[in-house]
Amino acid sequence: MPTIGLIVNPMAGRDIRRLVAAASLQSAPEKMLAVRRIFAGMAGIPGTEVLMIDDYEGFGRYAFHELASILPVRLIDGEREPSNGHSTIDWAWRLQQQGAHLIVSVGGDGTQRNIAQARLNIPILPIAGGTNNVACWTGDQTAAGYAAALYVARGDDPLDVGCQAKLIHVKQQNGHEELALIDVALVHQTYTGALAVWHADDVERLLLTIADPVRPGLSNVGGFIHPIGSGDDRAVEIALDDGPPGEKTWAVLAPGLITPFYVKQTKAVSLGQPITWQRAEGGSLALDGERTVVLRPGEVVTLQVIRDGPYVLDPAKILNYSAHWD
Repeated sequence: MPTIGLIVNPMAGRDIRRLVAAASLQSAPEKMLAVRRIFAGMAGIPGTEVLMIDDYEGFGRYAFHELASILPVRLIDGEREPSNGHSTIDWAWRLQQQGAHLIVSVGGDGTQRNIAQARLNIPILPIAGGTNNVACWTGDQTAAGYAAALYVARGDDPLDVGCQAKLIHVKQQNGHEELALIDVALVHQTYTGALAVWHADDVERLLLTIADPVRPGLSNVGGFIHPIGSGDDRAVEIALDDGPPGEKTWAVLAPGLITPFYVKQTKAVSLGQPITWQRAEGGSLALDGERTVVLRPGEVVTLQVIRDGPYVLDPAKILNYSAHWD
């Protein structure tokens, strides 16, 4: 039976940027409607089964009790505490182990980063449900659900209907390693705090695997000056000033929040090329928009972009694919 794992991040789209910008809250009822739309699309392929975690917030139980008339739902025992990034990594692994052929994930770039950290052997189809959604499908969720089921039923090659994601490998001097999917920012603060970055003058450097001028987030900084797509075999490093004489560029950091950045230098980075960052005063690294790694004064960190991430499916490519289907 074609089986699709579905992950809904209950905390996506609810960070502090929603308060400092003009963004609407991604509420639980709205996410439930998104799940219903995805189910409606997947139901276009008879015989599809949905596999979900019985999560603390109840999205799995909602699907099991309210949507089982649309598609069969199989629940896996879940968390007894509120969900977090570590939960998402664990869920992705467990869905794969329980037989999912594909994972559909509803969340923002942080959610998709967590799933990339799981290092799965199956593709993902990320659907926008966060504040920044550079790594996500932002089109119709019903079409995405249908595309997901069609992909599994048809057995497409993921490279024909998507691409393998680039990952930024971040390595500290103590050997600790982290991964980012879209962007890494070197910021001044020596603490993680509220995690999200929303002040331009906090950011000293950026490394971007995608630079998109029409999607909000730190990748938007490069979108106007050095656009890069998911399929491009390169990245871009941007050094920033606090103000002039850096070249002024605007960037949309979150819905309704546009702010100037002052660019000192832009440099193309090849896949596999190592770069090093260091701040004499210390600082922190924001991974996909959230401060995650605190750096000691003078600590050197090495970053390298490699195309070894998950296979990410594109619903438009699936639905336009020319393979024969009865």
